[in-house]
Amino acid sequence: MSSTAIIDLDSVAYTIFHPNKVLDEYGKPLRENNKFVYQEKTEDEIIQSCDEVMSDILNKSKATSYIAFIKGKNTIQSRLSVNPEYKQNRNSEQPKYWELTKSLLIDRWGAIPVDDIEVDDAVNIIYLSNKNEFFRCAIDKDLLELEGINYNWRLDKWYDISKEEASINFWIDMITGQPGDNIKGIPRKGEKFAELMLVQSNLKGEQFYGNIFNEYIKYFGEYKGIQEFHKNYLSLKILEQYEGFVVPEIINYNNRVEELF
Repeated sequence: MSSTAIIDLDSVAYTIFHPNKVLDEYGKPLRENNKFVYQEKTEDEIIQSCDEVMSDILNKSKATSYIAFIKGKNTIQSRLSVNPEYKQNRNSEQPKYWELTKSLLIDRWGAIPVDDIEVDDAVNIIYLSNKNEFFRCAIDKDLLELEGINYNWRLDKWYDISKEEASINFWIDMITGQPGDNIKGIPRKGEKFAELMLVQSNLKGEQFYGNIFNEYIKYFGEYKGIQEFHKNYLSLKILEQYEGFVVPEIINYNNRVEELF
């Protein structure tokens, strides 16, 4: 089993500063209007949560070492240059405790801020540099559906994705899009259409793209179809290399624990 976790920390940070559930007099989560009631964490609680969440991820995955990346500056500019709508459906307001949590992850756990590319890209580039030793550690399907060994820390679940499976996952997304990232795909063509198309064509993986390209042309017309295909491809494709991006220092988990505690 690979022993070095390459961690996407963006979602980890949100988990760390996520508010606590308010408990009632019996110690059970309080509800109002059938919804849980939450209370913001204190700074001390966020520090504690930071260490607990990171330790939990590394212990459950049995990682002996890790490299961890967190969002830096200008991370989506390259994708915005080809798709101005990319991730523009998200709340642009920075969460109150984002900077505090980011600083804690950098100072206490050696997190590396990623500039100019997205954290997904950084995780994948480093993973591919040593697939026998590394595994991707994330909760986002963008990474979990890529070829290789991937660990979902929230579900404590491992995935061994073949090259064929990864290719099919990508090309299905080219049809359906990714609403969370505001990538539209082919309008009114969902997963059932994509799966039926895959079965009927009796094609697998990379061979699937020709049929999908034709669907873009059929829906949008030749000129717009090629534009939309190109835009969505570059929006969805996780980078495999980036000039000047090198493998950073690998952190020994036991040594880090000794330094912290």
